[in-house]
Amino acid sequence: MTRRRAAVALLLCVGMWNGVAAATGNDELAAYRELARTPERTRLLASARRAMEAHWTGSTAAADSAATAASDSISAVPAPAPDWPGPPTGLFVSLVGPRGTRSCVGSVAPVRGSLTASLAALAVDALSADRRRPAIRRDELDSLRIVIAFAGRGEPVVDPRLVDPGREGLIVGGADVAVAFLPGEARTIAWALREARRVGALRAQQPVTYQRFPAVVLSELEPPRRSTSGGSNAGP
Repeated sequence: MTRRRAAVALLLCVGMWNGVAAATGNDELAAYRELARTPERTRLLASARRAMEAHWTGSTAAADSAATAASDSISAVPAPAPDWPGPPTGLFVSLVGPRGTRSCVGSVAPVRGSLTASLAALAVDALSADRRRPAIRRDELDSLRIVIAFAGRGEPVVDPRLVDPGREGLIVGGADVAVAFLPGEARTIAWALREARRVGALRAQQPVTYQRFPAVVLSELEPPRRSTSGGSNAGP
């Protein structure tokens, strides 16, 4: 993920989003692992989609209808998203399509403000703030799954090979660019380092730092199924 002010764009692979949550046993994320097992996770995902829809419509009415179709358990979810279930954490919002991550923004540092407000702001940012790719089109959103990740505190490591990529996240920080991989995203540390080099976070003769971190991941199982009639698929 490349750092953009307080936001960070994640490099994620679609394969990691097949499950609902991925985390280590770190106690600081215990409340978030519990949240991932409750209907609140569905409300959070629906809240993020509503924020994206409202960005274009200027109203949450149409977005509420779209969010209702986001998963089969969402029919009883008109309630607002919950606030932080534990101490505020790092937070990421991703949009994932059939070919992998389309956009992702966020921060590994604990986010200030309420969870609802922070999630809504990041959801809107995800539409255009990932500088590696073109902005999301309005008609494209219906084909993308929303992913939310809560990130625990990073721990510096001298050698990235000390990180277990299946259970821990990895941050590779260069002089002016940083890239992060959530637990289960990097197939191997060697693969992660190649990706970090590709986006400029790992350069010859440049200082670099490594951190590992735990994370809890929530994901829509599939994009909402919506009719192409009406104005829902109009361009931006």
